[in-house]
Amino acid sequence: MNRDNFLLGVFLGIVVPLFGILLFYVLKYMPDNISVSDFLLMIKMNHYIIPKIISLGLIACIPLITYYKNRRQYTTLKGIFLSIIVYALVAILYKFNFL
Repeated sequence: MNRDNFLLGVFLGIVVPLFGILLFYVLKYMPDNISVSDFLLMIKMNHYIIPKIISLGLIACIPLITYYKNRRQYTTLKGIFLSIIVYALVAILYKFNFL
């Protein structure tokens, strides 16, 4: 796939951290038999945990960034970085109780 597309980068930058958050749930909470609905309720009740979960989800973008950087597909990489910045701003706003 040799597509250098900004919208593809935005899409990947939104979806990949969600898979990172899902992986975090599977590794940390699923062994303790905590359901997805309980996990989401825990996040909803404890706003202080949201920035931590978002940050762990953004770690999943590291291989994505490396892949597109090595392929020199910089337009797609710009879309990924835009999505990461939006996620980071949301995490900062939750951390300092603006949301």
